[in-house]
Amino acid sequence: MSTAKPGLARILRTANAGALVAAVLGLVHAVRTIGPRTWVLEFQAGPASSTLEKANAVVQSVAIEVVGYFTIALALAALAHGLARVHRRWRADEQGSGYAAALILCAGAFFGWVDLAWLADDALAFLTRAQVLALDAAGIGAMLLGLLLYDALVARLSWSPRASEPVALAALALAKVATDVALRVLKSGEQGWRDPVLLCAAGVGYLVALPLAGGLARLLAVPCAWVRARLARGPLLPSKAVAAAWVVLLVCIVQGARHFQLSPLRGVPRYATLPARAAAAGAPNVVFVTIDTLRADHLSCYGYARPTSPFLDTLAAQGVRCADASAAAAWTKPATGTILTGLYPSRHGALYHGSLLHLPEGERTLAQAFQERGYVTAGFVANPNLKRVFDFDRGFDVYFDSPVEDTLTLACLRGTYFGQLLMRLLRHQFNWNYENDFSSMNREVLTWLDQNHASQPFFLYAHYIDPHIPYDPPARYREEFAQDHPLSFFNERKRRVGIDLYDGEIRYSDDGLKELVGALQRHGVWENTLFVLTSDHGEEFFEHGVIGHGFSLYQEVVHVPLVLRGPGVPAGRVLEAPVQILDLAATVLSLAGPVTETFGDGRTFHRQVQGLQPPPEEDQFLESEFGQDDTNQREFVFSGVRSGAWKLVLTEQNEFFPPSDPRYGHEALYHLETDPSERRNLFREEEHKELVSELLARLTRHSQFLQEQGFRDVAPAALTPEMEASLRALGYLGGKGQ
Repeated sequence: MSTAKPGLARILRTANAGALVAAVLGLVHAVRTIGPRTWVLEFQAGPASSTLEKANAVVQSVAIEVVGYFTIALALAALAHGLARVHRRWRADEQGSGYAAALILCAGAFFGWVDLAWLADDALAFLTRAQVLALDAAGIGAMLLGLLLYDALVARLSWSPRASEPVALAALALAKVATDVALRVLKSGEQGWRDPVLLCAAGVGYLVALPLAGGLARLLAVPCAWVRARLARGPLLPSKAVAAAWVVLLVCIVQGARHFQLSPLRGVPRYATLPARAAAAGAPNVVFVTIDTLRADHLSCYGYARPTSPFLDTLAAQGVRCADASAAAAWTKPATGTILTGLYPSRHGALYHGSLLHLPEGERTLAQAFQERGYVTAGFVANPNLKRVFDFDRGFDVYFDSPVEDTLTLACLRGTYFGQLLMRLLRHQFNWNYENDFSSMNREVLTWLDQNHASQPFFLYAHYIDPHIPYDPPARYREEFAQDHPLSFFNERKRRVGIDLYDGEIRYSDDGLKELVGALQRHGVWENTLFVLTSDHGEEFFEHGVIGHGFSLYQEVVHVPLVLRGPGVPAGRVLEAPVQILDLAATVLSLAGPVTETFGDGRTFHRQVQGLQPPPEEDQFLESEFGQDDTNQREFVFSGVRSGAWKLVLTEQNEFFPPSDPRYGHEALYHLETDPSERRNLFREEEHKELVSELLARLTRHSQFLQEQGFRDVAPAALTPEMEASLRALGYLGGKGQ
């Protein structure tokens, strides 16, 4: 009993110190980061955040830091107390520094794993929550064992001091240095840890660091002894000051708890019945669905082996499936801008994360066109790149852009030290996007339909964000598509497990689609509804070296599904000829009647859908400019042209595969019929030189048109001086093709 009470007091003192230090550092960090912001929340729109909102964010941030680090310090102190009691050398330490040494190494193991958790995340992506926690426990345990071993080796050196704290500090410091050196060594070669020479060289660093750790321990002995003596005389801060600080912190904790909101789900949605407009008699309703990040070749109706889309397969059989539809760009904002306007991305100007949707003089959006025809219009979008603040609401009577909103708690968790630590340990981003799914969207869409399905034709646009990263389908769908894969790591694991989760997301979306159509059937309007389904872009799974989208113009990213069903659409037809989503707005307007030959830059292909006319020969132009964050919006810049089976792509910038590297290059030419996977670059083959010259000439003329008639700050990729010089060096731009 006599040892338990002092031990408990020591544990509580440690936790108290951890909380107070976290409060001070957290307060400084919160004020510095939150104060200068225009908005506290992610994708927040409207007036700037008020001083009160910022103050609440600071208070909640401090509360999170205090509670979080008090809990961590309490757990580490309890573990250190236990270790100090069972470790022979620490138990026998005459200086009484065994607990401090144990605490140093326990904290080093915990925060060391937090610092290196990205290695495990890179090697073992897409683990379940239970697997992640088990991996964290194993990682922290392994690091603690390693540090205990290293500490024991340092203590055995003849020049190491007898006190335990300086030895533990020195062992931790030199282990950190040796680890940093080891990582640099492993990254210096292409094979990394698979290279036995590099692996041995990395291990040698730990041996070299051992004698240095003994010397450092001797240097630290005096300051450690001084600190130990000072702590023996009493606490560093007066008890009244500590008590006052805790009163303030408890107020922060109570205030933070009042505003604590992890789930961003709203209450029950409410929508009014929109006033009717004068519309053409018998005009069909139009329901236009975009499912974000949905690549065509992962749907059953496009030949995929797994049953990802049974309901969509039924719709495709009842209407027309376009087998070869191409998006205008490789990520959401420019691609969806084209869906809603029929304009090339550079013409509507929504090119970057913060860009607005523009309309050249005389142009209008698809929603505005339906308003002119007497339709009531409603838009529901789950991707924040399409929010009202970016002017994507043009022409919509109702525009709902926030199925779920960011919350103060989520924003604070992402911004605090403790929240960032949790994100590394749990692989959870504390983002509103986790609940921004088909179910959340349908709550809004179906409620609006309940009030607006009768008495007037409607144009309903619904943009669902599944199956966008993070791939996180409900458990039922995760389990349905989970496979037993051979042991794999890094990119191979990301590819295999990522595809399982992605397919589960598609199947979940398919059921959500069934729910939407079921509501239309229940209201008795389905048979007079033109239904359109497509995607803004697809997704790569290391077919060409990356996972995600925005990083290329390969077919896995630009080949999207397109299914049409309803009045004016024949049943059971497959349109094999290439079409482009640029033309979809004009086509939808034409199918809804009356015929609209052109809309924006696009031309209708409704006659091809109806089998009345062979497909026209037209060039399809592609462009995409993308940045992984706001620091550089043009990390990945491409332009391209497709003519029939031929596809030419120019790369101005690619952070992953630099075009200046001869292994990658600026230019590529593929023949999609004989090489659908785009593995053989024919650009430099002599027999295709005339074709390349002609395609380059078309792409250059198109780029000039975009520059003169669009909304851009910089020239399109095909016109940059570097690109022109590269092409001229190869004999193009100025040759026969011009």
